[in-house]
Amino acid sequence: MSRLDLAEVNSTQRGKVHGPFFFENLVCQTNHMLTSKGVFLGSDPLKYSMPLLLLQMAAIIITSRILFRLLKPLKQGMISAQVLAGIILGPSLLGQNRSYMEMFLPISGKLTLQTVSNVGFFMHLFLLGLRIDASILRKAGSKALLIGIASYAFPFSLGNLTVLFLKNTYKLPPDVAHCITTTISLGAMTSFPVTTTVLAELNILNSDLGRLATNCSIVCEAFSWVVALVFRMFLRDGTLASVWSFFWVSALLLSIFFICRPLIICLGVHAAFGAFWLGVSLPDGPPLGTGLTTKLEMFASSLMLSCFIAISGLQTNFFVIEQSHVKIIEAVILITYTCKFVGTAAASVQIGDSLSLALLMCCQGVIEIYTSVMWKDEKVLNTECFNLIIITLLFVTGISRFLVVCLYDPSKRYRSKSKRTILNTRQRNLQFRLLLCVYNVDNVPSMVNLLEVAYPSRFSPISVFTLHLVELKGRAHAVLMPHHLMNKLDPNTAQSTQIVNGFQLFEQQHQGTLMAQHFTAAAPFSSINDDICTLALDKKAALIVIPFHKQYAIDGNVDHVNSAIRSINLNVLDKAPCSVGIFIDRGETEGRRSVLMSHTWRNVAVIFIEGRDDAEALAFCMRIAEHPEVSVTMIHFLHKSSLYLNQQAGEENEYSEAHLINDFKNFSLNKPKIHYREEIVRDGVQTTQVISALGDTYDMVVVGRDHDLDSSVLNGLTDWSDCPELGVIGDMFASSDFHFSVLVVHQQEGEALGMDDSYKLPDSPPRIVDPRVHPRFSVEEGFTSIDLHNNR
Repeated sequence: MSRLDLAEVNSTQRGKVHGPFFFENLVCQTNHMLTSKGVFLGSDPLKYSMPLLLLQMAAIIITSRILFRLLKPLKQGMISAQVLAGIILGPSLLGQNRSYMEMFLPISGKLTLQTVSNVGFFMHLFLLGLRIDASILRKAGSKALLIGIASYAFPFSLGNLTVLFLKNTYKLPPDVAHCITTTISLGAMTSFPVTTTVLAELNILNSDLGRLATNCSIVCEAFSWVVALVFRMFLRDGTLASVWSFFWVSALLLSIFFICRPLIICLGVHAAFGAFWLGVSLPDGPPLGTGLTTKLEMFASSLMLSCFIAISGLQTNFFVIEQSHVKIIEAVILITYTCKFVGTAAASVQIGDSLSLALLMCCQGVIEIYTSVMWKDEKVLNTECFNLIIITLLFVTGISRFLVVCLYDPSKRYRSKSKRTILNTRQRNLQFRLLLCVYNVDNVPSMVNLLEVAYPSRFSPISVFTLHLVELKGRAHAVLMPHHLMNKLDPNTAQSTQIVNGFQLFEQQHQGTLMAQHFTAAAPFSSINDDICTLALDKKAALIVIPFHKQYAIDGNVDHVNSAIRSINLNVLDKAPCSVGIFIDRGETEGRRSVLMSHTWRNVAVIFIEGRDDAEALAFCMRIAEHPEVSVTMIHFLHKSSLYLNQQAGEENEYSEAHLINDFKNFSLNKPKIHYREEIVRDGVQTTQVISALGDTYDMVVVGRDHDLDSSVLNGLTDWSDCPELGVIGDMFASSDFHFSVLVVHQQEGEALGMDDSYKLPDSPPRIVDPRVHPRFSVEEGFTSIDLHNNR
């Protein structure tokens, strides 16, 4: 044996020492055992702390990622994959090989991995606390309060009654009975961070069920910790002492929330001081919460947390489960979960998705795993109970997640057969209601121009609902609320206020003919389309306008591409309860990004080929045609063989495309600014030539997304498409060859809207002496009293 080998062998000493509560392992290493001298010098890297730690972390991360990929079709989360990775790498599987355990998981290596992962986990806990808005508990509501308390009290009570019965029936040893009682407390828990994480992974955080589950989980967690605190104090100190202990703990918590937190908000504490405060006491969201989350998330949650969760799997050993009490312990654990499911479902029986809510409340994760590991280290849980808890947690959480995905679809609320459309609104003389989605202030000027050409008037008022879309960062729960109810200290509110001010300026210029309501949605971009569709359904919008995912520079070239926005657009197109317009904003090419500097569009064109999307686009442009200062040109592409077929189709129903075209033609006879133009083409090549010749003649072009793909007009154009969400013609307009804005309209598939005349306009214009707009809009929509003599 060489001198280097002797140094490696003699440099590490191990032994057991008295800890605060029990014996603990102590490992002492010399300083030079941190990094290896290298394989080529005859050194064994795995005898040194740093190479061994890196190998352990790499093995855990790689194994968990592979398992996550395999389990993804079953809707399993990363935490389940990380626990399974620990089980595979631990004594339950690979650890049966003694040589492997001595090489990969020696005692010194275990302690180093546990120490590093504990640091990462506490950083993760800080980030979890940082995301929590404690005011949710105050705003939860009676329904969430009842469900949250029931989801903990029911399994906790029945579980303990079961233990009392088993103790008297089977004469359980005291240590086993104590472990079973502890497992009941653990099984009844529902952690707010875990619930919001599961909701975010399943893309239902901002759904109705997700918001209710968020409120219920924070109530359940608060109630569980209060109960646990009272019980532990009572068992430790007795009745009188426990009352004083509970009083002082409550005083400490109240001082943190109601003294420290408001002081931090008022002083604007810098992120460098964040480590001095509890995460919950710090304000969630930007700038502090988002800044800390951005800096620490990757290191703490993605890297170190994987190791911490895997340690629970490394400590799991199926071969030490004794057969004497395993059936009793597992039966109690399953009874606890069953009672939790039944209690939650019973308390929420009036809710249509009570089963899905009950399943979500049964999901557990990192907090429960940490509690299990902590209680195992403190000898509160023996190895047998710990193994069963981890196994059951994986099984119950995995089954619950999969069933939630199968049972709950947030889009079913607005995926009805009947859809609201612009054409239907025009045919039935309903009020025009549209939802404008905005990401930043740059979207406002062109959106205002779109409203201007839509021509709100006293005989045809418009209801506008603006929705500021914000990606959820720095907080755990999703938000959808009116602008005036937002926290004034939130930086998102400042940006929303700038957006709102732009629309309010336009609203003041059209007082009484246009009413705007402003909302803000903060949610993960992967599911924020649910907020868009929900608001459109609740407000009975006929058109949703969403910005295109490409932003154009002043020279007309693409400046920025946002793939997340493209995913939002695709989801909205798939699920929206009304027509959708994707807005290609080229206001930057005009050098105007201010509402005050923007000019009204004077020349608008509509491209008509064939299909209901083209009919929807034409219906919108017929409203624009009512504007006395805007010139509207309809460019109708025709093939010679389709002339007779179009005339024949016009006789089939009252509201056919032919009738709509005839209405536009008749409208153009009386107004010199309305033009109808036919283009006879043979194939897609000539269609492209006509479109390319448009140049910069128009300020905006409206086009349908989908056309009749069998039309000869599109021959050769349907074989390729860079942006299928825009359709064939819309995709051509997205190129840098054009410098005007484009609205691509898509009419959702479905039947015509049922007889809902909630916002029907008067059949005859109101008399001039009437001092108000139609009473329905004044009462329900917030129109102010106006003098019709002073408004158009």
